[in-house]
Amino acid sequence: MTGAVLFYHSVFDADILAILGRIGCQHFVEIPRAFAQDLGERRFGTHIYPGTDSVILAFMESEQADALEAEVRGWKADKVKAHTRLALFPVASFI
Repeated sequence: MTGAVLFYHSVFDADILAILGRIGCQHFVEIPRAFAQDLGERRFGTHIYPGTDSVILAFMESEQADALEAEVRGWKADKVKAHTRLALFPVASFI
């Protein structure tokens, strides 16, 4: 079992949910309208720092995690989506 944390601009919610559907991920939580900051941008939902991120916490089989990584790499090749980040980690137990 593998865990995944994915964060991205909220405007791409439909794209990310489509990716999760394509890989067959059924166990995830979406945290909408999260405030975020990285090296180049801030998204705090204000007129000075507009926009927000969404965060997905998902649990999946290793093969699905490999597919998710490949999908996200291809999807974020578009420079507008470069802010997207994915972290994968092993899960000792999922009950």
